[in-house]
Amino acid sequence: MSTALLCDLYELTMVQAYWKRGMAKRRALFQLNFRSCLFGGGYAVAAGLEVALKTLEQLRFHKEDLSYLSSLQSPSGRALFEVDFLRFLDQFVFRCDLDAVPEGTVVFSQEPLLRVEGPLLHAQLVA
Repeated sequence: MSTALLCDLYELTMVQAYWKRGMAKRRALFQLNFRSCLFGGGYAVAAGLEVALKTLEQLRFHKEDLSYLSSLQSPSGRALFEVDFLRFLDQFVFRCDLDAVPEGTVVFSQEPLLRVEGPLLHAQLVA
């Protein structure tokens, strides 16, 4: 399994809805932050940006991912994901602009760490 499935099923169903309604290319902006500092601290230090960027650069749906997604069913027993949508995911290449606080920056809870801007479908997958 690839990192493409390291998201909520909700994200994937939202992305399919955007795709189905022709909204996939609309521009979107999401800001990612963390909710609270661990262990009662007042701040944190931003770290791991290089790993996050490399993961996003390599974000692809592999054949095993698509096979798994094609096996999922809705409560009514129908396929959860349409065949044409799965074909679309097979060709997916992440295309968003990213802005992040520099590695080692002191940050506070609820402060944006990463800004993702680009096509709605792409941004929703990682937000």
